[in-house]
Amino acid sequence: MITLDTHSSSQSSLDIDMPKQFEVVLQKVCRSIHVNLEDVDYGICRRGLQYISGANHVKQMEVFTRVGPNEFEVISAIAKDISLVFLKPRLTYNACNQVLIIKMPSALHEAPLDKLKTVLEKRLDCLPSHPGQSMVCTNVHMNHLIRFDNSEFIPDMLLSLRDISKRMNEPSMFLLISECAFSQNEAVLHNKLKKLIVELPNLVAVMMIVWEDVPFSSPQKKSTTWEYFKSHGRLLSQKEFLDLHADLNELIHLGKSIIVGGHIWCHLAAVDYFIWMREVGGNPINIDNSSTDSTTRGMLFPEVRMGEVDTMLNKVISSFKGSIILFFERLGESFSTGEIEEAIGPLKISWTDCQGHLTGGMKDTAYDRYQCWLQKYVLPRHKQKPSVILLDMPMSSRPHLDARGGNPTNTTRTNTRLASLTAVPNRSSSSSPSSSGSEVLSSSDVSSAADDAIYGARDV
Repeated sequence: MITLDTHSSSQSSLDIDMPKQFEVVLQKVCRSIHVNLEDVDYGICRRGLQYISGANHVKQMEVFTRVGPNEFEVISAIAKDISLVFLKPRLTYNACNQVLIIKMPSALHEAPLDKLKTVLEKRLDCLPSHPGQSMVCTNVHMNHLIRFDNSEFIPDMLLSLRDISKRMNEPSMFLLISECAFSQNEAVLHNKLKKLIVELPNLVAVMMIVWEDVPFSSPQKKSTTWEYFKSHGRLLSQKEFLDLHADLNELIHLGKSIIVGGHIWCHLAAVDYFIWMREVGGNPINIDNSSTDSTTRGMLFPEVRMGEVDTMLNKVISSFKGSIILFFERLGESFSTGEIEEAIGPLKISWTDCQGHLTGGMKDTAYDRYQCWLQKYVLPRHKQKPSVILLDMPMSSRPHLDARGGNPTNTTRTNTRLASLTAVPNRSSSSSPSSSGSEVLSSSDVSSAADDAIYGARDV
């Protein structure tokens, strides 16, 4: 019988000189993106790389302050091309405040927006058009990069209008931004949304989805869970893994911890929705004001209390219609309200289906965490001491920041990869440059977990 493993910790590491290894990596990255090494804060870049590469992400999001443009370019280049991470991080950078948010996505993180994306696409896919003139389409972007001056943002979901007729050069109009986060990151998310609202004052609506969860940490080395999975000698399939769920007599569902091998791999306690909207032609959204008719809150779990959210979403759709008419007017076209009304009906969302997406997201997240932990720490592919090989990245992979006002474009990704990289902390070493420049807005145990991360190359 396997007892519940209540001890979790960051993993121990191989005995390799972390400062020396990381210095080589930093030099190669700086050279490849044409940034002077002397102009980069070593400590910030190291801690950013540790968080991005660690398998034991206790938190979904990490915030770094005093991050200059050079440090951001280095971390951004590494995040785009590194081969050892299972999930590509999302970086939000505010150049004015020198704040960098690194967000690690998960299947659970995507789940609440899946149904909303499908419904919005169906409702907004039949806008009227005049043959031979403008052709306006709506786009529901997931994790789409947008830039303002020297800042970058990647909202979880972004709804925009765009003329695709190639006749006009009218910039896109942004209608809705939606973000998801765990409850411990709610304050950080608020600040991010405020900045986006300042940059996009014509937004019609902002949605925030917040989960209450049990923070995840990997099983402790040599624990009962560690030995249990090591004894299998291989990676279990998702079905095999979930079939080992502790309570086989009860299906996995929201509110039920996914416990396998005596360890909690995922637990979701509550899911809340918050919506703010702006009337057409009204003042920009103020998410600090929750006492007006233009904001509401709903609960998807543990109880379904989404009636007010349904009402607010249909008010948002009505406001979309007004913004769509204004967008056509910018293009020199005219459509009546009735024509727009006929093209866009009321919004209907099955919240039961949304709960099903969340349950599926829990299963995927639990397995992803198991897979990442097992392959990185319990059954690593590379037993030998690896070398550091960092291919130079071409100029096309350098993250250029666009000027404000144009249509958002994505930074070009290349096939350049960082291979066979191992970076391991050595706290007793004094040979590394000072890391005094960075402040991490998180609990000390998160920093400790990051300091113990192992960086091992693998094909993902």
